[in-house]
Amino acid sequence: MLDKIKDINLALNNKSYLSALALSLTLPDICGKIEYPHFKYNNGKRNVGKQYAVWFDDWVNQYYADNTGWTNDFSKAKNPYFTGEMCYSLRCSFLHDGNSDIKNWGDKEDADFHYSYEFKLAISGADSTGLSWVNQTNNNSKIIKTKIVTVNIDKLCECICLSAERYYREKDPNLFKDHNINLIDFK
Repeated sequence: MLDKIKDINLALNNKSYLSALALSLTLPDICGKIEYPHFKYNNGKRNVGKQYAVWFDDWVNQYYADNTGWTNDFSKAKNPYFTGEMCYSLRCSFLHDGNSDIKNWGDKEDADFHYSYEFKLAISGADSTGLSWVNQTNNNSKIIKTKIVTVNIDKLCECICLSAERYYREKDPNLFKDHNINLIDFK
């Protein structure tokens, strides 16, 4: 685990943001598998998405608090603008499809609005969230409310690494023995 975190930090220092992001997005997979081995489907297969999202929400979400702040013990964001479900969707899109398109999160519509979503990755900037409204010309149509979230790659990688390292240090190192890459250096 620590070797992966070291490599992520090296990639960030070298401004290799995509490499850092790719490796960072694997850490919640490892930690989620260790923490929640009982999250399985009825057929007995691992529920990777649930393991991933719950671990992220339990260990990383406090870094993504909106203006409502944190729970009373400051361990979690009350209303995070970037969630475990969103991060898992980013992981799937980034690692399997080679893009940063994440599926819609949240409600599709309610009594007043039809929702759409925009997700963006940024480099060397700040995270941001926002809303925009488009009024329909047809009076019978709902107003389209677009939720926009921009996440800084540097921050995302750093927050996942900090959380994974804290998680690693709180657990028995033997739990991670099956999650190592064995490299042979011929120098």
